[in-house]
Amino acid sequence: MSGSMEKRWEVGSEFDWWDGLTTSCASPTLLPKLYELFSTGTSVLLSIHHHTQLKGRRSRLHLPSFFCMHVAAKLQTVFDLYWYRDLPTEPAPDFNTLRPSPGDLVLAVNLFGVREGSLWRDWLHRHDGILLIEDHTHDPFSPWAKQSTAHYAMASLRKTLPIPDGAIIWSPQKLELPKPLSSEAFGAHQKLTAMLLKRAYINGAKISKDTYRLLQIEGEQRLSHETNAAACCFTTQILNCLNISELRQRREANIRQFLQLSLTTTPVGLRPMFTSWTSGAVPFNAILVCKKHEVREALRKFLISQNIFSTVHWQQPFEGLSTNDPIAIDLSNRILTIPSDHRYSINDMTRIIEIMAEFTQNK
Repeated sequence: MSGSMEKRWEVGSEFDWWDGLTTSCASPTLLPKLYELFSTGTSVLLSIHHHTQLKGRRSRLHLPSFFCMHVAAKLQTVFDLYWYRDLPTEPAPDFNTLRPSPGDLVLAVNLFGVREGSLWRDWLHRHDGILLIEDHTHDPFSPWAKQSTAHYAMASLRKTLPIPDGAIIWSPQKLELPKPLSSEAFGAHQKLTAMLLKRAYINGAKISKDTYRLLQIEGEQRLSHETNAAACCFTTQILNCLNISELRQRREANIRQFLQLSLTTTPVGLRPMFTSWTSGAVPFNAILVCKKHEVREALRKFLISQNIFSTVHWQQPFEGLSTNDPIAIDLSNRILTIPSDHRYSINDMTRIIEIMAEFTQNK
């Protein structure tokens, strides 16, 4: 009998799949009573346009100045985009920069999952004739999401849950929901295969990392071209079996451990974006702000050398598209997301902090 395989330690990049993610006593009540599942969050937003507007008519959509430009590039194919100032370093948007006209759509975003929704509820109460959409991708099950009064609420579930695709839309005002118009996307099948192969790789199997990485990249490219596909069968079936409460508890515990340790051991020039959040909420991940772009890039490359794959949320400009908000652009050049989700333990967070303590700045 051959010996057991030695597990590989790495942090970040896309989710893998393992059987321990499911349970017979999951909490499906965390999901809204009525919802639709699309392949991607972008598909959800595009579907709202087609569902609510006259065919061929371009609507005005107001987006926060700190936003994913890759998504914005897709949205501008059907919307005329307008920007209002909203920065994750501030507790609330600058509502003075948000001036929609009747019939416009406004997207409110719970940036990194640390906000509460009372300000947006108050704003909506004072503004008739607009359609408010809330994006809860960074914490789909927050108190804000549960207590929403928006016309529509949505979340790209695949950003926080271990599923190959999947974005949810529901209506707190009980409006008719848009529905996917096409069958599941092939890209989701590629992503699922990659998830399974990545788990085998981490467990020590003789699998080339390039194999599952190529599947991840190709699958993501296919999903990025979807405009109205349904979530795949795996996602729709497994969603109610995921122990979402436990996944959230593990994420929050990891983030608290990272932030607690980072306050005393993080190198000079790096600081946590936040250290507290609304009760009942779970942040997206631990977020660092570096003093300048060169430090961020040096840290990101150093972490890669240590098998820690951090992420930038979100770079501006992207393919020439920008919000033209100088503060948002500057912040996008200095921010770094440290993966802190359910895949990791408190010990993993401690190890990441110890590795970061070795980072020395040469800039």
